[in-house]
Amino acid sequence: MRLLHTMIRVENLQESIDFYTKKIGLDLVSQEDLPGNDATVAFLRDPKSGHEIELTYNHDGRSYDLGDGYGHIAFAVESVDDTYEEWSSRGVDFSLLPKTMKNGTRIAFAVDPTGYKLELIERPEEA
Repeated sequence: MRLLHTMIRVENLQESIDFYTKKIGLDLVSQEDLPGNDATVAFLRDPKSGHEIELTYNHDGRSYDLGDGYGHIAFAVESVDDTYEEWSSRGVDFSLLPKTMKNGTRIAFAVDPTGYKLELIERPEEA
């Protein structure tokens, strides 16, 4: 068994693709309309881990409740501060600025265009 991808529904597909590719560095793998489903999907891949995020856009104009069960998508980075500076310079908003937890782990939380939270975790050995 292996983990293939994580799917999230987005309100603006092109804005979300631009965010995940131009602002945080994922690669766009594919984008296609789903005939009969009135939806378009785009797959983005992390070049280091190979994990993919599927962005699903439904053309019927509905909005989404992120729900209280969703937490975040986590990214291991060499430096939270450097990544924060880089992403901020590209226009990424943060809901939690870089901070050090009691256990010494350094974290920050960014927010994508739909409102999903992205956690940066400073674990140089995993970045």
